[in-house]
Amino acid sequence: MNEGRIWLFVRPTVGIPLFFIAFVFASLAVHASILNNTTWFADFWQGGAAAAPATAAAPVAAKAG
Repeated sequence: MNEGRIWLFVRPTVGIPLFFIAFVFASLAVHASILNNTTWFADFWQGGAAAAPATAAAPVAAKAG
């Protein structure tokens, strides 16, 4: 273990739960920012399909003939 000496200063019974708590808060913060800053993520969680990107193609006109 590269940083094994950290446990000389921080007990594993304190450091490991703090690491997991920090990980949980970081992942919740990422999900919250995605949820608040996108339009498709809330629909995705509700089971809706993500909106397809708009295309610039014009509809094809029928030829008179």
